[in-house]
Amino acid sequence: MAIQEEYDAIVIGSGEAGKYMAWHLALKGQRVATVEDKQLGGACPNVACLPSKNIIHSAKVVSYFRRGDEFGLEHGDFKVEMAKINSRRKQMVDGLRKVHITNPEKNHAEIIMGFGRFVGQDSVQVALNGGGTRTLRSSQIFIDTGSRATIDLVPGLIESKPLTHVEALELETVPEHLLILGGGHVGLEFAQAMRRFGARVTVIERNQALAQWEDPDVSDGIAQLFQDEGI
Repeated sequence: MAIQEEYDAIVIGSGEAGKYMAWHLALKGQRVATVEDKQLGGACPNVACLPSKNIIHSAKVVSYFRRGDEFGLEHGDFKVEMAKINSRRKQMVDGLRKVHITNPEKNHAEIIMGFGRFVGQDSVQVALNGGGTRTLRSSQIFIDTGSRATIDLVPGLIESKPLTHVEALELETVPEHLLILGGGHVGLEFAQAMRRFGARVTVIERNQALAQWEDPDVSDGIAQLFQDEGI
């Protein structure tokens, strides 16, 4: 029988909720283990909120450059270097990852890299990324497994190997034509950014309006802005 290591708290996942829970409890003197099988910090600093805003900011700068005449700016030809834009995003993400390594160390919260699963009411077995297993036990177990990108079961869609927002962030070249399925927050962000970088962009939305959960004047305003930008 595997030896069970005792903890005051176990946090499965290191996303926004889990990391602050772990840091807070550790600061109070509790022995805390955070189990993470992929990237420390969860989606937000790695593949979602922050890196997408980094790309959007670059696109905004490009947009201002294209509209230079409006602001009294004279400039010659310029070129969008998507690889350099991507490098800037990676640099920011690397810095954020360092924060998510040093903060637990400062707060004395242990990080265990591996995939955790319940093997009892108060027990979690971790298949370690480096090989082997550990079995942890605690009366306090917090689940913070977060979200992941999914692909709709549209016939032929999975077989076409479409990009999700994760792969779209990794683009090293500006697409000639980007087809976005869905007019939600994430799709709209990428649509505007890639159009400003110079791609031809088409958005397909199954509902009656973009951002269809918003008030009609907001949805209409977004649609008009996108049309003005050539989307």
